[in-house]
Amino acid sequence: MNFQSLLDFDKNLLISLQGVIPAQYSSIVTILAESIVVWCAIFLVGTWLYGTFQKNDDYKKQALQVFGLIVSVFVIYTIVNLCVPQWREHPHSFLNGANITPLIPHPTDNSFPSGHALFSGAFIVAVFTYTKNYFFITLTILLALITVCCRVLGGVHYPGDIVAGLFFGIIGALIFRPFVEKIVEKITPICIKIASFLKL
Repeated sequence: MNFQSLLDFDKNLLISLQGVIPAQYSSIVTILAESIVVWCAIFLVGTWLYGTFQKNDDYKKQALQVFGLIVSVFVIYTIVNLCVPQWREHPHSFLNGANITPLIPHPTDNSFPSGHALFSGAFIVAVFTYTKNYFFITLTILLALITVCCRVLGGVHYPGDIVAGLFFGIIGALIFRPFVEKIVEKITPICIKIASFLKL
């Protein structure tokens, strides 16, 4: 199977998945397609505030480590996405050409790789590495899967965009982890002092 065959398979798979969810549920799909981002925000704020409540700076450091790992991977993704020209037709344009209306409105920018999938991959690695809490790990994986599936069902990404995003997110997080840990080790006392001044 050559590269063009893979692209054609990706397109056909995208088309076959459209219509699985009726159009009247588009608002629900749109919300669920952001669920991993919402969970990440809740996790970071909750972990930090729990550290404040328990008077335990380890939780605050944990929140900074997770945040730092995600940001480091996403910064690289943003740079690459801006520098690499769009080489593939956006799913919206492709679906509209096939007379299919996508469930989720989205600008026709570069869809490869999926930013949400990359975010999900990095977040999963971060939660697994720094929390060792199986409930949080399971919940993160579940919401990540819901997010990426909804982004394909909503016509925002090809399945291949999702696979690539998860791969780059996981690999990127594993590569940047030692660098992020060194940086977080240095900035944690400063961040905690600033937060303490703000009663956080």
